[in-house]
Amino acid sequence: MTTGTVLSYQWRKGLINLIDGGNISGATTATLIINPVSVLDTASDYNLIVTGTCLPNDTSILVSLTVNSKPIATAASNSTICIGEAINLTATTVLGATYQWSGPNGYTSSTQNPVILSSTTLDAGIYSLTVTNTGCSSTPATVTVVINDCASDTTIVLDFNIPEGFSPNNDGTNDLFVVRGIDRFPKNTFVIFNRWGNKIFEASPYKNEWDGKATTGIRIGGDDLPVGTYFYLLDLGDGSEIYKGTIYLNK
Repeated sequence: MTTGTVLSYQWRKGLINLIDGGNISGATTATLIINPVSVLDTASDYNLIVTGTCLPNDTSILVSLTVNSKPIATAASNSTICIGEAINLTATTVLGATYQWSGPNGYTSSTQNPVILSSTTLDAGIYSLTVTNTGCSSTPATVTVVINDCASDTTIVLDFNIPEGFSPNNDGTNDLFVVRGIDRFPKNTFVIFNRWGNKIFEASPYKNEWDGKATTGIRIGGDDLPVGTYFYLLDLGDGSEIYKGTIYLNK
């Protein structure tokens, strides 16, 4: 808090004057705002210089700002399984973190890698994981558990779906191009082309691992592909039709 007349303000980080722009506003006011904040804003030497009609200028004490990184949740399971088999849910370890699972049939668990010992059809569906560390919670990660009636060879929960796009920006959500049900077709072949018809990715079999990077062909400017529309061919390898379509890659 400052008092006086004809006061002017200048916030600094160490000896460097801050200026408005980007995520900083109020650099020459009594209140500095950093929004959104990132780990790059962490510092122990923020200070404020106050200038009035009387000299000398007044410099505040140093103020520390600590920004904790947002944890990344990664969820997986042993799907696909048969009725009566155990469901193994797994999460990537984040040191010092807590874990919260939720899922079908009112399921919840705070165990990192919980197990549902004897599955039923009610346990099939989407499970969500949130990881919390140093007061910061991750974006929820999801995994679909598929349960088959193996005695009659009937799929209880699984529909085949090729999404129209994805956003490989490493935010923990939708970072991989996931074709739901592709694990049922182990002889599949998946090929991606750019708008000029150049092959940029190929897998046989495809295991939902494409992260928006080019793995074949001419790569100008690195492996990361720009935002845009790409084309695919998917042969399931079972003698059925060959799927053709477009994928919108966003960031």
